[in-house]
Amino acid sequence: MRLSLIQSLRKGNRRQAHAAREKERHLELIETLNASLQYMERHLLEDADSEKAARQVGLSRFYLERTFAALTGMSVSEYIRARRLTLAAQELIAAETKVIDLALKYGYDTPESFTKAFTRFHGVTPSSARRLSTMLRCQNPLAISIHMEGAIRMDYKIEPMEAFTVVGVEEKFHMDSSQQEIPKFWEKFFRQGLQEQVCPMFGICFDADADGYFPYMIGEVLRPGMNVPEGMTTHEIPAHTWARFACVGPMPGSIQSVTKQIYSEWLPTNGTYEVAQYVEIEMYSEGDSSSQDYYSEIWIPIKKKA
Repeated sequence: MRLSLIQSLRKGNRRQAHAAREKERHLELIETLNASLQYMERHLLEDADSEKAARQVGLSRFYLERTFAALTGMSVSEYIRARRLTLAAQELIAAETKVIDLALKYGYDTPESFTKAFTRFHGVTPSSARRLSTMLRCQNPLAISIHMEGAIRMDYKIEPMEAFTVVGVEEKFHMDSSQQEIPKFWEKFFRQGLQEQVCPMFGICFDADADGYFPYMIGEVLRPGMNVPEGMTTHEIPAHTWARFACVGPMPGSIQSVTKQIYSEWLPTNGTYEVAQYVEIEMYSEGDSSSQDYYSEIWIPIKKKA
């Protein structure tokens, strides 16, 4: 009885220590993200973007974008644009600044491009906003705080895999609009009957360029003796250890939900692994992708932390 009590206490202590380490790692991530937000705020009127913000806090652009979107529901460039248009509206109402001057100050090349962005964000043109007493949108500066996560269980396995080559159809997407545009890419893929040429087993995100565009491929493993169909491309995926996360539920919601958990919970708190290369693989099974029990996976290449 006494031994059982001691073992129970030890288990409780280990759980507390593990929870404390998780909280500490979460706090470190929050501090880093808040430092990136502070950098963006200081440089709103300059050429601020996710690449510069990531470099300032020692993160890759890919990781900052993914984590920022998981925690805030918007991309870095969407946030910066919303902050600039919020300040522009405040200045428009409070002062007699010309629209052309506001456009240049807040990063727009022409009054027309500024007016278009202003109207899309606020729902009224700059001239109407100045002339009429109307409701305007406001994006306050963000500050990310720690909160409890982990209520939803994550199922995953760690698996080393040899290098392999993928073949498929590829298009480029911007980080701002990828969640809306990639499902349309899948619809076009099936509408054109391309599944007759290549099996849609994978959806693969590759690293983004300096302008925030990244290649996304729908395809499969290039099998021995398989010819590359006309108009399709190939990529070599290096040997890695992969974290493979199970997703159950209709698409694209289940994949997007688990992706958010990976970048906001698992990667910051696991304590052992970090991203090894900025490529992300979605693995799809056969079946009805709109059903509640549809199965898919997200694969993240990982390595042990130094």
